[in-house]
Amino acid sequence: MASVQFMDLSVDIKTLIVQHVTRPADLKNLCLGCKQLHEISVRQLYHEVTLDVGSANDNRLGAFLSPKNIGLQHVRKLDLYLADVLDKCNQLQQAHFAIRMILELLPENILEKFSWHPWSPFSGENLILLYKKQKRMKWLEGIALDNDVLHELKKIPDFDKSFENVRKLGLYPDSREGDAPIPYLSKVEKITLHASFEESDSPIPNRELNDSSTGAGLITSTIFSHLQPFAKCTPLSLKEITLQKISLRYAADTYCRFINFRTVKSIRVFACSGADALFAELSKSTKLPEKLETLEVKHDDNPENDGLGALDGFLCLVSGIKVLTVDLTLAKNLPAAAGIIRHGKTLKQLNLHASRLPEGCDDELVYDYTSFSQICKDCSLLEQISLAFPPTSILRNKSDSFTNFENCLGELPNLVTLNITSWPNNSPSSTKMPRKVYEHLLQGMAQQGFERSVAHALSHKRTSKLAIIAFGSSDKVYDREDSMNQIIFVKGRQVDPLGHEKPMATQIGCPQDIFPKIENLSEVLQQQAHQASHALGDARSHESPQGPESQQKPNRLRKACDSCSIRKVKCDESGPPCRACAALDIPCTFDRPSRRRGPPNRHAEAIKKKRRLGDGDTLSGPSTPASPTNAAHALAQLSSHPPHLSAESICSLPTMNALIDDFFTYIHPLCPFPHEPSFREAWDRREDYSNPAFLALLSSMIAALVSSFPRKPRLHLKSQTRDQYPSHLSLVDKCREVCAQARGPGYLDRPNLNVYDACTSYFLGLTGAYIFQWRQLRLYFGECLTILRSLGLHKAHEQGYTYLGGVPGIVGSSGPNFEGSRDMKLDNITEQIGRRVFWTAFVGARTIQQLGASFGELAVMPSTPSEPLPPLPVELDDSCIYPHDLMPQPPGVVSLIKGFNTNVRIYNSYSTLSTAEMMFGTDEIFDWDRQEKIFEQCLQRCKQVLDGIPDVLRVQPKDTQSGKFGQRTQPYYPPMPEYSNVRDPANLFNGTESQEARRHQQFEIQKANIYASHLSIRSHIVEKYFTLLDKRNAMRMQNSPNLLASGLDQQISGTGGIDGKLLEDSMTAEREQVVKDVLVVLGSIDMVNMEPNGDSFTQKIRQIARTLLEVPKERKGSIALQQHQDYLYKFLDILSKLERVSPEGSDGNQNGGVSVDEESELRHWADLRDYQLKFQEQGGIYGFS
Repeated sequence: MASVQFMDLSVDIKTLIVQHVTRPADLKNLCLGCKQLHEISVRQLYHEVTLDVGSANDNRLGAFLSPKNIGLQHVRKLDLYLADVLDKCNQLQQAHFAIRMILELLPENILEKFSWHPWSPFSGENLILLYKKQKRMKWLEGIALDNDVLHELKKIPDFDKSFENVRKLGLYPDSREGDAPIPYLSKVEKITLHASFEESDSPIPNRELNDSSTGAGLITSTIFSHLQPFAKCTPLSLKEITLQKISLRYAADTYCRFINFRTVKSIRVFACSGADALFAELSKSTKLPEKLETLEVKHDDNPENDGLGALDGFLCLVSGIKVLTVDLTLAKNLPAAAGIIRHGKTLKQLNLHASRLPEGCDDELVYDYTSFSQICKDCSLLEQISLAFPPTSILRNKSDSFTNFENCLGELPNLVTLNITSWPNNSPSSTKMPRKVYEHLLQGMAQQGFERSVAHALSHKRTSKLAIIAFGSSDKVYDREDSMNQIIFVKGRQVDPLGHEKPMATQIGCPQDIFPKIENLSEVLQQQAHQASHALGDARSHESPQGPESQQKPNRLRKACDSCSIRKVKCDESGPPCRACAALDIPCTFDRPSRRRGPPNRHAEAIKKKRRLGDGDTLSGPSTPASPTNAAHALAQLSSHPPHLSAESICSLPTMNALIDDFFTYIHPLCPFPHEPSFREAWDRREDYSNPAFLALLSSMIAALVSSFPRKPRLHLKSQTRDQYPSHLSLVDKCREVCAQARGPGYLDRPNLNVYDACTSYFLGLTGAYIFQWRQLRLYFGECLTILRSLGLHKAHEQGYTYLGGVPGIVGSSGPNFEGSRDMKLDNITEQIGRRVFWTAFVGARTIQQLGASFGELAVMPSTPSEPLPPLPVELDDSCIYPHDLMPQPPGVVSLIKGFNTNVRIYNSYSTLSTAEMMFGTDEIFDWDRQEKIFEQCLQRCKQVLDGIPDVLRVQPKDTQSGKFGQRTQPYYPPMPEYSNVRDPANLFNGTESQEARRHQQFEIQKANIYASHLSIRSHIVEKYFTLLDKRNAMRMQNSPNLLASGLDQQISGTGGIDGKLLEDSMTAEREQVVKDVLVVLGSIDMVNMEPNGDSFTQKIRQIARTLLEVPKERKGSIALQQHQDYLYKFLDILSKLERVSPEGSDGNQNGGVSVDEESELRHWADLRDYQLKFQEQGGIYGFS
């Protein structure tokens, strides 16, 4: 069945859908979608309007009061507030004038409710106008007037019919004059009686307003006087009744006479003294409510707890309650569990609060475990529960009683909202905790609550519905709706770049943070009305209000909108939207790029290229239109949202798929992250559309691939125009740009920071190295290590626990001296990827230091007994690693991580030497006997790493049959266009054995990296030894043991001394062996497998060559001249083909624009000529002429 688009639905279905949209901002966006959606959404948006009047900004009402505003006819409820301004002078008069304008423009007989909220006198003239035009009101409120207009109201034609539709009545007796009888109550369904809003300002004493032992009060004797005598009247059949601050001690019987409580569905009693008398009266069988669904009680009880007793009795008699809210002060106990359990088959919301003190937020009573567990077990339909939990410390593990209450919640499968009204304490600390710290710890407690709910739901094979956990006073109780003393956490989704989800607690504060405030709602309505008056107007006026001299002929606009440009019609460019797009009801955009006619301007192209490859200073700052003729385009850019980022922002989908395959073939063996199956699954779901972190990771991966291995992207981008990506650097810049936009500002502060953010930073740093931007290299490598350390992935265990020591106390916090929990367990994928990233960054930092760079911020501290480094990743392929399980490696299949770990062990073999240099400085002599032992053992450890490695990772010095260099699977083809098809190893992956060929290629790439690293470390140790030996001989110093150096003894095996002469001979022989091994490696490994290692490989070999060429004559060996001259020429020839002078060296736009393979521009070794001359001057590399 074909999918149905939203716009294909009928108008009735669209209307039903829009009715479920509640936020004004969302409705406004729907209104701006198209004309049909505007007509549907405007009804919902204007159904209930709230406006501020009486401020100096009343001119903002102009758009709302425009006759062209089609929303006016849909207004049904109008709530007016007196604006809160500093200048109160003539404010009421301004408000009355604005109200009169609103009532004049509203169509007749459309209002159902009109409210005036300031409780200040309302204009009598406006009230007359209201009743003249609106005679279908369903909600009426008592309003104090500035003058008596009752006689004039009665003169209005059919005035009595104005009350025929009244269903809800709000009565606020606050003066004797206002307590007039209300005779039109036959159809009323809801009555609200609110005696006084400000007790101190009440003009009527309480004894006069309410019934007493001596007689009836003003409420019953005046407002309801038309029903007297109450014993013989027909009771009012109400559905809802709300009593606020009414004394019921002597009036309960009277109210039960003229109100039929048996039909009432909702009873709300707030701060009414004598409420126990009402519940006692309602407990009689003749008056017991039969349809009661909502009961809300807020009561200050007496010392005998008569109110609680009456309420318990009433709850045990009545049935069918769905919403129960009880807020008691001066209480000794909570409502009995038996009365609540009676409604277990219907109860959906339960809010219970009871305290012993008048202001009982800090002294709430708590149910015993038996009662609470029984409530949770029998009231399985509960969707919301709000009550106090047992006390617990936020600094320590939760108390057993608190945990037991949490476990009871598992019996509520429909629970959505949990409000814990009691606050966790900071025991045993006696000082106040900073609010921010307390909120952070509360977030952790809420997070645990969400996770416990999910785990309990999974154990019962259902999904958890718990979405909100709040702490503090419930906002469901009257007089607490606007409470700021509440912290709310909602359950969000924490999604890593590979699409794995887990619940995350996110603080949202008070409800005001979610929904617009009253003044914001007013602005939304006015802005929407302003848009409607322009978008739906019959004609547009372009006349200027200025004089004739200002009405000059407008300049011809150079850019039409996209739609008009495609359809080849004239665009008036008055939008967006323009008149043509508005008539066709289609989007009006200006996204198409301008196209210049005529031959290409090479001078302009050169300037653009220079700006693109330069520092970008000329492009900084916002762009502005160059002339008034570009005003429409500039307006479109200012008013529209930025384009949505996705993988297509970089290149086409087929090209992106090819680049991803190349990454996992050529780069992943060296940098084995991210987790390939998870990444491909996320890519199949196109997470780049909805997950910016995934798009940032993808962009950084492609940038690292292109910068280190530009030939492959060049082959894939043949179909792309050279104007889009004239060189591989253009593609690299685009990837970095997309990555920066996807990450956005402040990505390090986000709570869902994870290991894949570290992966992204590493790839960006690697890209900076390959395009010779050293600052970016240092910045992103350091950021990668920082993210790993912040996540605890640099540790061997307890990754989720960080000891803070005295840091919290020194900044004034009384919180705990640790962060996180020792019990947190990482999933297997995160743990293994974290270890891979760490050890990759470790190798990168060691490589940088080995090449002589002083990047101190990239130092990785050595392993110590108290803080060991994490173990190496398990030697399993990605396909064997699952979040909660590690499958065994298939028998006979060598894991790619085996080669990765081998390379790490090579760099870790000289950790003792690295630690000594970190302690005493580079090339410093501190204890020569120990240093000789360090050099000797580091070299032995390095050489032993390759013992026992699999054959697929081993270089064979000789072919057993031909005697030539072994393992050369294919001849070398130069990087020229005519050899591209023959040379491309991707052509080997198209047969039935494609996976074996791909895996063999990956092992060959790892092999080149392993042996280059092994040779460079051996050469590095040898040269370090001879450098310090020459320095010691020059100083002619006696060995003096260093006490500090004795700390290195635990890293040095053996206690015997070292023969200096024997060690020097051994190092000399090792140098000659390095030369032989270098030539064996370069002769046996295909150059095409060296390329993915990028400049890392050539720099290692170059470092070896530089040290070998500078060997003094007295230390040169005696090897046949001709043989090694041939080897040396071949060695230099390979280096000249591998290394690049600059990132622009592979620009295919050179050579007169002739398109050649980018590798044909690989640079020659810059100082090759100098080394050749030096070689000849010194008589050959081993002392022969």
